[in-house]
Amino acid sequence: MKEKRDVLRRPAALLAWALLLSIPGAGAQEHPAAPELPRPPAEIPGITPEVLVRTGVPGAPGKIAIATRVTYQPGARIRKHYHTSQIVFYIIEGAMMVQDEGKDPVTLKAGDSLLIKPGTVHAHWNASTTAKLVFTEFILVDEGQRSTVFTEQ
Repeated sequence: MKEKRDVLRRPAALLAWALLLSIPGAGAQEHPAAPELPRPPAEIPGITPEVLVRTGVPGAPGKIAIATRVTYQPGARIRKHYHTSQIVFYIIEGAMMVQDEGKDPVTLKAGDSLLIKPGTVHAHWNASTTAKLVFTEFILVDEGQRSTVFTEQ
């Protein structure tokens, strides 16, 4: 029996957006007080991240909230990695394949969202060889901490 995944539907994604947008200054492109974190996907051909919101979190000293819109060209893939914080993906366009280490892959389509827990080794990729994949990711990370750590070369 396959273990149930943390696949959420539209209400969870809307809740994440609402929480993020309730942060003062969240409408800004980037928050100048937050130092830039490395973004490994920017270094991977066919994957283009665009930071939508980057801000400190009132009442949570040392935490940074980041919302990123990411585009994967047809066939683009990010190798196995894990996140140091919780990540919520929300699929806007196309289909994403996600595979946790040792488990069967799961397909997410437009309107689906997924919570990836810290330390979960996984890979994800564009399920299509002809259409792009567009999704947002919501991250709450410690200031100065890298969100993504690769486990394979």
